[in-house]
Amino acid sequence: MPVKQFVYDFIEKHAVFKSDVDDPTLKTAGEITDIQNANLRDQVQLLGRQSPYYKRMFKENGINPDDIRTTDDLQRVPLTYKKDYMENHEEFRLVAETPGLWEALFDLTYTTGTTTGRPTPFYNTVWDQYTNLQQGVRSSKIVMATPDDVVANIFPLGPIPHIGFFKSMWFPLVIGSPVVASCGGIKFGEFPFTRSMDYAIEMIEKYRCTVTMGIPSFTRRLLMEAEKQGRDYSSLRMIIAVGEPVPRMLRDDMRGRATNLGAGEVFVVTSLGFTECQGNYPECAEMSGSHNPSPDLYFTEIVDPETGERLPDGELGLFVITHLNRKGTALLRYVLGDLAAITHEPCEVCGRETDRVVVKVGSTYVTRTKDLMKLKGTLINPELIKDEIAKIKEVIEYQVVFSKVDMGDPYSEDRLVVRIATGRDERDSIAEQVKERVRLAAEMSPTVEFFEPSELFDPTVQLKAMRVLDERPPIE
Repeated sequence: MPVKQFVYDFIEKHAVFKSDVDDPTLKTAGEITDIQNANLRDQVQLLGRQSPYYKRMFKENGINPDDIRTTDDLQRVPLTYKKDYMENHEEFRLVAETPGLWEALFDLTYTTGTTTGRPTPFYNTVWDQYTNLQQGVRSSKIVMATPDDVVANIFPLGPIPHIGFFKSMWFPLVIGSPVVASCGGIKFGEFPFTRSMDYAIEMIEKYRCTVTMGIPSFTRRLLMEAEKQGRDYSSLRMIIAVGEPVPRMLRDDMRGRATNLGAGEVFVVTSLGFTECQGNYPECAEMSGSHNPSPDLYFTEIVDPETGERLPDGELGLFVITHLNRKGTALLRYVLGDLAAITHEPCEVCGRETDRVVVKVGSTYVTRTKDLMKLKGTLINPELIKDEIAKIKEVIEYQVVFSKVDMGDPYSEDRLVVRIATGRDERDSIAEQVKERVRLAAEMSPTVEFFEPSELFDPTVQLKAMRVLDERPPIE
């Protein structure tokens, strides 16, 4: 199936997309594989010379970089886990023999914190920045964002640089879209320039923003408050929600609220974003799959959580990426910490043959492996519970809590608690809905407790809503 004509018609209208003649997502699967193999050979040679970690790993495992010729050959390479990267992050940074402009440090962002609470740096050289900007062009092309859009960056501006805020500046700017930023978040030190949600709400209306980019839980809270204030969001056409899973009902909820604010048909995009790709895998249409926007930069595979063996398309396993063209921090067969499934079949909507992450559990693209928990001896996937609770329109915020009947006794019976915040008075009715939904998802009945919204998620002090908590004391 070729790339659909409507994609080419869209590209033809915009010079920034038309000039990107080497876009690999518009090539055939065979051409993409050839590009990936060629880039992989160069990258592995580079790692063999410049990566302290992989230079040692190749030697310890008897791997000759010359023997890694194709992406199939990658299966000879051991997996790299987060703990390896977090504990030895400087060893994953390439050390050029004769550094030039392309190897100069451009910036760094941070990925998940370590067990000590310290975030882990991810280095970008000038070369990495420019390939990443090109990725931004291609991601924008997939979601059909245009230079005519006015983008509201409603990610928080925190003291530690994460990709959400900064990529939501760079990606629109590189295609020529004007961007306004609310710079919300926690006040840090004596610096007074972080702003409130009310500022973001007014900003979207004032500048007639057509696109918002932000964390899903915060975006929903903003839309709810904007409804109360009677704001005019008739200009809004796209909501890009990144950083948390977005179940189908949460999409519908946000779209409905945007409609109540005067918007027409709104495209709610959930992009699978992670620091290690310095961007996201976007959708071309809702539920169409998270498309790899730069298969020349990233090779994706799914492996068995127990054996580490590569799984075929459509099977659920650990989500693994390999960098194909990086000069800063570079990773081979890196386990991201998610369970996912991919396909290489052409997208039914746009026709692209780049790999896509597809929905396998509930209505979200990935399940965090740390969220697979045992309760009363039964393995539970909280994603299924979250998917069901999101269908209850009266729920404003919620948390799924794994607890104990007696928190002072680590051997007491497990207890499942769902904490709910709602603006409605019919608490008994809502509690029954929650219990019924959770029984469908987990085959057990929870205790339902009610809280104020800010007690479960306060966007002025938290980056993301904590949807799943395990409060059970450790058993020693």
